[in-house]
Parts: sequence; C-alpha cells; structure tokens
Amino acid sequence: MQTVLITGGTGAVGLATSRLLASQGYKVIHLSRKENLSAEFPAYSWDLEKQTIDKKALEQADFIIHLAGTGIADKRWTAARKAEIISSRVESSLLLARFLATMERKPHAVIGASAIGFYGNRQEETLDENSAAGTGFLAESCTQWENSYQHIRNLGIPCSVVRIGIVLDKKTGALSKMLPSYHVRLGAYFGDGKQIYSWIHIQDMARVLLFLVQNHPKNQVYNATAPLPVSNRELAQTIADVLGKKSLIVPAPALAMRIAMGEMADVVLHGSNVLPKSLESAGFEFLYPNISAALENLLK
Repeated sequence: MQTVLITGGTGAVGLATSRLLASQGYKVIHLSRKENLSAEFPAYSWDLEKQTIDKKALEQADFIIHLAGTGIADKRWTAARKAEIISSRVESSLLLARFLATMERKPHAVIGASAIGFYGNRQEETLDENSAAGTGFLAESCTQWENSYQHIRNLGIPCSVVRIGIVLDKKTGALSKMLPSYHVRLGAYFGDGKQIYSWIHIQDMARVLLFLVQNHPKNQVYNATAPLPVSNRELAQTIADVLGKKSLIVPAPALAMRIAMGEMADVVLHGSNVLPKSLESAGFEFLYPNISAALENLLK
C-alpha cells in the first residue's frame, strides 16, 4: 500500500482528495498544525513559524500533495495580509524542501498546488499551460509560489504544479456563498458579469490529484479547470435554472464591491479563460465538463 501525505488536507479539496485516495487503496496522512494520530486521516505536526516537521510523516510518504496556504478571500488584502498569503505558500514549500533534503528515502513525486490567478485578469484570451504569467497581486503570488517548488526539484524529486481553478462545492467556496440569495429568488453577478470563470467540480478536482499520483509525470504544469469555462453572468443564471426557481439576476456593481472588499474584489471581478490542455493530452477525462452537469450534480 502506498502512502500519500497531504498538506492542507482538512480543507475542502484536501478532504475530498483524501477520501478518494483512500477509496482507491492508498494510505492517506496529513500534515497539520496540531498532531492528531487518531483522526480519520492521521495528522502529524508541522509548524511554519518554528520551522519544524514531524519526520515520521515524511518517512512514510510515497507521494506528497502540497495544498497548504492561507485563504485568499478570507480577509481584506492589507499589506500584511498579502505578505501572509505569499509567505504561507512559499515558506511552506521551502520548509518541505529543507526537510526532504535530510531524508534518505524520498517520495516518488510531489504535486504542488498553484492557482489560475497565475494568468491574471485576461478576460476572453484563451490560455493554456504555456501562456505567460499575468500581472497583479494574484499573478505575483502564484509566480512566487510556483518558483518555490524548484527547491524540491533540485533534490531530484519530480514536482508537478497544478493551477487550480474556481472549485465548485455546495458547502464551501464561491458557490456556497452565492446560493443563499436564490432561496428568495434573487441571484447576482459581479460587475458587468462578462468576466470568464474557469471552474472545476470538486469531485473532478480530487480526481485530477488522484490521476497525477497514479501517473506522477515529471515537472509539468497542469490547469485544473473544466474544458468549458463560463461567464460570471452565465454561472449565476445556470444556478437559477438548475434550482428550478425563476430568480431575478441582478448586478452587484463593481464600485460597491471595491468599496466593500478593496483590492480583494479582484477575486470575483477579474476573469481568465483557462483550458486544461495538459490534462486532456495526458488522457484525463472530466466527469463534469460543462457547468449544467456540474451544478445538477451539486445542487440536486
């Protein structure tokens, strides 16, 4: 039985991936700020501030999936918060690299998370894994995040990067925050609603990570996005259609969102048309390639 070590394993993507891996016969363990070896997935401790990792976790790991990082939409983007977002990603990768360098037995591969924020606000421009980085804070933070994985590759450990799109999940993330207003037959799109949302069903997100563990390709970049992105306005309307409720779909003005959220409004006001070329070329097949099928599964 092979063992997969996951950082950030208690988040929505981490848990979905952990359960899928376990169903496929893998042993799954987590790195967490608090040790809990009796948890559903035994959690070994690591501490970014103290620069420590329980080596017993690394000794077991055949693969590592590195998802840990401070949430980008949890708090307003002050200068301190921006620094925390970047450091939580970069410093955790560097800490892994430093401890992996001391291990006689190294994992077969590391799969490192990034995000489609790498591409910046590119509107309808078609983007794939060969497209250049964009501009702005999200692109800057993702670029630094991805560069940090080179320290793992320098140890001779293959390290692929997965640029994760907007993960659709009924209980967490963007979709969960959009749903409550539909109970009173009111939906919203942000700004002009034309920005392209490159999304992925949470089950497909977990399946992407399983696929990469099973195939462990070397040092490649993968866009974890469904092959059919949609506009923000189309997403809002499709939610209403799938729920079977005639809802008034109204704009949330960009100015109001800027006042309320500051620069963090970029998360919902910006868009990018990102396609999963590398995954499709590698033979990955999406269960939910279009938004209607994805929402039908999640909401009914």
